[in-house]
Amino acid sequence: MKRNILIVEDEKSIVGFIKNRLDMSIYNIDIAYDGSVAVKKIDSSTYDLVTLDIMLPNIDGFEICKHIRQKSKKTLVIMISALDTLEFKSKGYSLGIDDYIPKPFSASELAVKIDCLIKRREEISNLEYEALPNIIVKDDTKEIIINGFYIDFTPSEYLILSKLILNKNRVFSRADLAQLIYDNYFGEIDEKGINSHIYNIREKIKKLYNKDIIKTIRGMGYRINED
Repeated sequence: MKRNILIVEDEKSIVGFIKNRLDMSIYNIDIAYDGSVAVKKIDSSTYDLVTLDIMLPNIDGFEICKHIRQKSKKTLVIMISALDTLEFKSKGYSLGIDDYIPKPFSASELAVKIDCLIKRREEISNLEYEALPNIIVKDDTKEIIINGFYIDFTPSEYLILSKLILNKNRVFSRADLAQLIYDNYFGEIDEKGINSHIYNIREKIKKLYNKDIIKTIRGMGYRINED
């Protein structure tokens, strides 16, 4: 699947300079020559990465960056500008850009950076996903983030909750969850122990989330509540 890139730059020669160095077999390239057009495109499309000049007609790059971050935290932003000072770089990074490249620049180097940033983002995305609204599972570090806060789950609690989340439509019996813990070398546990784990998970979640995400299915077990 091709990745979508938006080039926001008012100098057509620079746009061509960038576009000619990108692999068109893996990227769809969109272009905006002024700030207001860029905002309209960002509102109507989803981009994997945006290259962004600062000094633009109508709306400057900093305002566009704010707009991008209001819409998405995942879109990568590379700011490209002749304003090569610490003040401007600091402002860009404070707004959430991923890189700052001063003009003049090497288009070949920019293409390499774009490739690497997108590859790295995809690697992270495979390990980190939004399981439910405002609940992020980080499988690489075995952590769960709720409303921006890391929750301190025990290894067994993480194992149970992540299993439920990964299989949202499946009901797991207490015996299923007990076997899951045993199979992952956390020792034997009875059904009362599973009840205790579920209780502790719910107590930790309810401090930060406005509903119980684990639903008890009477006589059967537990599943994720998406209602």
